[in-house]
Amino acid sequence: MFIIFMRHKFLALSMIGFLLLSIICQIIAGVLFQHMIKESDNMSATENQLLKQCKLKYANYYKLNGRIINTSVFVDKFIRKIRYAGLSIKQLTHLSGQMMMLSVLAAGAAVYLSLAAGDSLFQIIPYYFVSILGLYLYFSVSGIVDIQGKREALKINLVDYLENHLAPRLEADMENGSLRKTGAQQSVGFSQRSESKKEQPEPVPLMYQEELEDLLKEFFA
Repeated sequence: MFIIFMRHKFLALSMIGFLLLSIICQIIAGVLFQHMIKESDNMSATENQLLKQCKLKYANYYKLNGRIINTSVFVDKFIRKIRYAGLSIKQLTHLSGQMMMLSVLAAGAAVYLSLAAGDSLFQIIPYYFVSILGLYLYFSVSGIVDIQGKREALKINLVDYLENHLAPRLEADMENGSLRKTGAQQSVGFSQRSESKKEQPEPVPLMYQEELEDLLKEFFA
């Protein structure tokens, strides 16, 4: 089989290389999701920078939008922005599928060249065998990694934490801040009213008014 592959060395290496890249892309996506799921199980103490950014952005949106925020949509957008080497998880899975198709294409090209050169069926069977084995490995790894299932698990963890743990704490902090602000305003208003009362002149007693009128009459008489 090795001798047969050496006749179309470039296509054989391309076929195997694309197959390995396809599997590697799926494994990277699965490992990245699995790590995020593990970290999201303890969001309050996580050291993951992406999850820290998620909490910070959610808190800012929650305060700016007046407590009105669609957590599910927010988490979907956050997950789509998760990247590895500049590629999102969705791009990694698509790249994996493209690599698998290129592997099959390379095998088909090798078979075509072998038939054109007059090779027998026995000589082209190894290419079919490697292609079928590659497809089996691709779908097996895809089922084991289960990108979609891990994505849903991460989303559930994030939505649960943001809605049931972070949002109530933010609500309590905002209410406490409002109460402190209201108390300060009331204190300022009370002090202003006290000062205004102090500035008003006290009324002159009636007996002193009568004496003042008698003195004025005597002065102008």
